[in-house]
Amino acid sequence: MYKFIFTFLVTSIAWNARAELLEYKFEDWSGVSLPTYVAKPNKISATTRLIVVMHGRKRNAEEYRDQWAKASQELNLVVIVPEFSEKNFPEVWGFNYGNIKTKNLEPIPKELHAFSAIEPLASHALKKFKIKSNNWGIYGHGAGAHFVHRYVLHHPEASHTLAIAANLGWYLSMTSQNWPFGLNNSNIDNEKLKQAFSKYFLLMLGKADTSTKPNSPYVADHWEIINSQGEHRLARGRNFFKSAVAKSKEVDQFFKWGMVEVPTTKGHSNTEQMVPFAAEMFYARLK
Repeated sequence: MYKFIFTFLVTSIAWNARAELLEYKFEDWSGVSLPTYVAKPNKISATTRLIVVMHGRKRNAEEYRDQWAKASQELNLVVIVPEFSEKNFPEVWGFNYGNIKTKNLEPIPKELHAFSAIEPLASHALKKFKIKSNNWGIYGHGAGAHFVHRYVLHHPEASHTLAIAANLGWYLSMTSQNWPFGLNNSNIDNEKLKQAFSKYFLLMLGKADTSTKPNSPYVADHWEIINSQGEHRLARGRNFFKSAVAKSKEVDQFFKWGMVEVPTTKGHSNTEQMVPFAAEMFYARLK
């Protein structure tokens, strides 16, 4: 009898400790409705904070939400993951690059940029879940990290408190190369760079993310220019950060960016290797 009661209590406590998993449609912007997946603590308190998570190139928002469920409960975070479908935001142009230009480099109206969904998405979530602080963060891994680091550069006026990009494949580099690989024709001038450098941004690199082979047809087609940024993701991240430090000195701006190398062992994996570190960073910064 006592054994049964003890087992029941332990099971009940474990169940109650799980994050709540929800889904809703976000429609309060000019673009298409975005399925949005949520992991939230059982109780919203004064210390609850919001994280917007960008999924990877598989457009697997629900899976990314599930990867953050444990951190959501343990660190009191509401995590929302909007899904940018291949149909509505095709290829790297529609998602990684923020849907600001077509594949033919024709400009897309600003209100339809994927980037333009983020601020109203966060504002809506802060109200929807009655979060008492306006401190919020944005995180992306892989293709989602492409999105985040470009969002930081194209929208330095955004209201997030901390942005984290983990293990992206290549960069919008601090060079005069043509966009999307460099600043030429990017509409990012020195004033925007100064504003971007003045916001908290963390580049997370996995020490085991060292594949030297293209992982998609797009990467294969542009391998020469991507490989010129470094032989693998780890090297390209190190080189990008070094060039950003130099650029901040060139434009005379105090630099609030940081870079960490996570002691990973499983290549490009996100769940076990990057999420716990990122969650701790948000917990510390968003207080």
